[in-house]
Amino acid sequence: MSLRGQTKFVAGAGVTERMLVVTSGPINLAISATVVEGILPPEEAGMAGPVTVREITYPITDLARKLGNAPAAMTHDTRIILCGSRGFHRGFRVDQVLGLTEVEIRHLRTLPPHFAAEERTWFKGYFLYHEGIALWANPDWLVGDDPAGQSPEPLVGTTRVMETHASRPGEVIELEVVNAERTE
Repeated sequence: MSLRGQTKFVAGAGVTERMLVVTSGPINLAISATVVEGILPPEEAGMAGPVTVREITYPITDLARKLGNAPAAMTHDTRIILCGSRGFHRGFRVDQVLGLTEVEIRHLRTLPPHFAAEERTWFKGYFLYHEGIALWANPDWLVGDDPAGQSPEPLVGTTRVMETHASRPGEVIELEVVNAERTE
C-alpha cells in the first residue's frame, strides 16, 4: 500500500497531517502523504531520463535543482520519490529520506511575511522537525503542470521498473502505516 489516502486522521491529541520528510541540500522538505506514490533507490531508477512504474511515466529531476540549488552527489542514501497529484506525475531525486511523520494541524505554521516572492507558491508553510524545521511543499507546485511547458529534465530514454517480490531488484518501496485509517 502506498501513502495515498493516508494524510489526515484524528489522533488522540487532534487532527494530524501525515508527511514524508526528505532532505535536499540544506533543506528539510515535507511532502504530504497523499502525493507520495512510491520510493525508489537510485540504482533501480537509473541515472537519467524518466522512470515508468505501473504504466505511469515519471519525469525525474533533482529536487535541489527545482529549489534553485546545485544537486548533491549521489550517495547510498539518495532516493527517488515518485509523486502524483491531479493527473500529473513527477519523480524527484532527494539526498535522503528522513521518515514519515504525523504533524498536528495546530503545529503547522504559515510562512513569515518576509517570504514575499515565488517561494509563497512553493511552500504551504513549515513546522518544527527535530532540531530544525521542515518546509511543507505545496503539491500543486511540486507535481503540478509546468506553466512554461518544460519537463524537469530532457526526456531521453525511459527506465522500466518492474514490481517483484520484496527485497529484490526492481521493487518499488512503498511505506505502510500500521493502525491508521485507510481509504480504498
